[in-house]
Amino acid sequence: MNRRLLGRVCPSSPSTPSQPGRTRAPRLRPVLALAAVSAALAGCGASAPVHYYTLQGPAAPAAGAGAAGAAYLIDVQPVSITTQADQPQLMVRTGDGSLSALYSERWSSPLGDELRGALSDALKRELGALDVQMVKPGPGAAVWRVQTDVQRFELVSGSMAQLDATWRVRPVNTKGAGLLCRSVVTETVAEEGVPALIAAQQRAVAALAGTMASAIRGQAPAGSAGVQMLGCSALKD
Repeated sequence: MNRRLLGRVCPSSPSTPSQPGRTRAPRLRPVLALAAVSAALAGCGASAPVHYYTLQGPAAPAAGAGAAGAAYLIDVQPVSITTQADQPQLMVRTGDGSLSALYSERWSSPLGDELRGALSDALKRELGALDVQMVKPGPGAAVWRVQTDVQRFELVSGSMAQLDATWRVRPVNTKGAGLLCRSVVTETVAEEGVPALIAAQQRAVAALAGTMASAIRGQAPAGSAGVQMLGCSALKD
């Protein structure tokens, strides 16, 4: 690295020439030197502020506001996610296909926890059901268990957010058909910048939860403009 360039960015404190006839305090010079080094390091170590993001979208009323709650609980299990995406900083793909780590843009909690929380919130709104994380189920309580395995979690700058997941919904102590499905959810991004990417991924998680809710209601999960269904199969009891 160019020492001249470093000197311009973080100049060292100039030394004071000795003056004849003056006596220096023996410990003053080390203290002043330490203070100068500390100040220089503080200036060199200045960095951009860190921003934190969540996948849980703004609070919204339940779809069936005013109606009776569901006769079952939901149990949204911890979400499995690839190591490549499961980083504290945002991993964003650029136009040339390379992957960039944005160290000043971070998730507010581990990405698997963000996904689990966002899916739980969306399913509670869709179904009017409570999560067992909030209410401990009694013996023999009716529960729908939800498991999610994310194969791809993509943030593509100025282009799209994509969520590719295999998921299972299974009834416990209640009637219903368990399903194993794979969905690819794609949300376009028309604007540049991180906030637009986060908003798109929030919509993708909500769309995936809507597909899961359809399966829990006993409806065949169907694709849509942003949701591609890659197949479902019945789970054995």
